Amino acid sequence: MLAAGRGVRMRSRRPKALHEVAGRSMLRLLLDALADAGCERSVVVAAAEDDAVAAAAREAGALVAVQQEPRGTADAALAAAGAVGEAGRVLIVHGDLPLLTSQGLAGLADAHTEARATLSLLTVEVDDPTGYGRIVRSAGSVSAIVEEADADAATRAIGEINVGVYAAEAAWLWPALASLAPSAGGEVYLPDAVRAALEAGHAVLARPLAEASEAQQVNTRGQLAAAEAVMRDRVRRRLMDGGVTIADPSATWIDAGVEVGEDTTLLPGVHLLGTTAVGRDCRIGPNAVLRDTRVGERCTIGGSTLEGATLADDVRVGPYCHIRPGSTIEAGARLGNYAEVKASRVGAGSRVGHFSYLGDADVGEDVNIGAGTITANYDGTEKHRTVIGDGAFIGSDSMLVAPLRIGAGARTGVGSVVTRDVPPGASAIGAPARIRRSSEDDSAGEEQ
Repeated sequence: MLAAGRGVRMRSRRPKALHEVAGRSMLRLLLDALADAGCERSVVVAAAEDDAVAAAAREAGALVAVQQEPRGTADAALAAAGAVGEAGRVLIVHGDLPLLTSQGLAGLADAHTEARATLSLLTVEVDDPTGYGRIVRSAGSVSAIVEEADADAATRAIGEINVGVYAAEAAWLWPALASLAPSAGGEVYLPDAVRAALEAGHAVLARPLAEASEAQQVNTRGQLAAAEAVMRDRVRRRLMDGGVTIADPSATWIDAGVEVGEDTTLLPGVHLLGTTAVGRDCRIGPNAVLRDTRVGERCTIGGSTLEGATLADDVRVGPYCHIRPGSTIEAGARLGNYAEVKASRVGAGSRVGHFSYLGDADVGEDVNIGAGTITANYDGTEKHRTVIGDGAFIGSDSMLVAPLRIGAGARTGVGSVVTRDVPPGASAIGAPARIRRSSEDDSAGEEQ
C-alpha cells in the first residue's frame, strides 16, 4: 500500500491515509480489504520509519517500508521490495482508495492468475474522466495508458480510466520498476510500468470494476465526505440484508466495524460507533449513541449514550442515561431515566431509579436503587468503591459515601447519608445514617 503522500490538498496536519471514513482510517479499511481478499502479507510504504502512518500500520499488523524521498509512485512501490520478500505475486494499491472492496481486489488477483498476465490493473468507466489516465484498447485488450496531458481529443473522450491498483509478477516487477526512466521532474510513476510491459510484449490485463464507487479517490475534504456517504450506505445495506430493521437509513449513523444481530430495530437518530456490537431482537433509540459497546439480546435502549460498556441479555435502559466506560449491566437489569453509571457493575435483575449516579460501584443481584441515589466516590484526592450486596434496598435520595459496603438484604431510608458499612439485613436511616440491626423500622423509601 502506497501511503507516503501527505495529501497537501486535504489541508491537514494528519497524513492523508489516516483520515477516517465511517469510523476507520483509510489505511485500516484497505488493510482489512487486502486481508479479506487473501493477501498473506501487507506492506505499507510510509514517508518515515517512525511517522504516524508507520505506527498505525504496525499496530494493524502490517510491515513497513520507507520511501526516503518523494520520487513518485513507482519509486514508492520499489521501496517495498525488501519487505515483500520472496512473494511471487504482488498487489499494489494506493492508500487513498478507501472504498476498494475485498471482492474487487480478489477479482483482480484471480483474473491476473487465470490470464497468466505479467501485469494487471483495475479500470473503471466514469462519466467525467478529467484528470485520469485513459485506457486505450485494441481488439478488447489494453494497448496503452494515456495521461490527460498527452491525450488528443479522441482519447480524452474515453471514459475508461486507470484506477491505480495493480497485480504483478514479482520476478518481472522489481527489475522493471528499477529500470523506469524518471520524468522531467525526477519522478517515476506506475503507469510507466504498464507502458514498459506492453513495449516488451508482456501480457497486460485491464480488468473493469463492477462498482464504480470503489474507484473513488480521496484527495480533498469534499471527496472524503463523498466516500463517507458511500461507505455508510454500504454498512446500512449490509445490515438490512442481514435482517436488521433501520427505520430511517438516512438518519442512522453506523461505523464500518459495527455488527448488529437480526430482528433488531434501529430507530431514527441512532449512532453505532467504533467496535459496537448489538445482539438479536433489540430495540435501539431513537437518538441513542453507542460507542465501543457490546449489547446482548432482547435489550431495549432509549435515547441514551453508552461508551465502552457491556450489556447482557434483556437489559432495559431508559432515555437520557449515560453509561460510561468500564461499566457492565447484567442480565435483566433496568435503568430509569437520567441514570449515570461509571466504571460499575449492576447485577442481574437490579433496578436503578431515575436521576441516580453509580460511580465505581459493584451492585449485586436484585438490588433496588431508589431515584436520586448517588455514590459519592471521590474524596478530592482518590476514587473509592461502593459495594452493595444482593437483594439490598437503597431508598430514594440516598447518598452513599465511599468507601462503603452495604450488606446483602440491607436497607437505607429516604434521604439517608450513609458514611459507614451497613451489615447484611440491617437498616441505615438518617443524615448521617444510624445503623439499625433489626428490620423493625419500615422507613425505607418506596421502590422506584
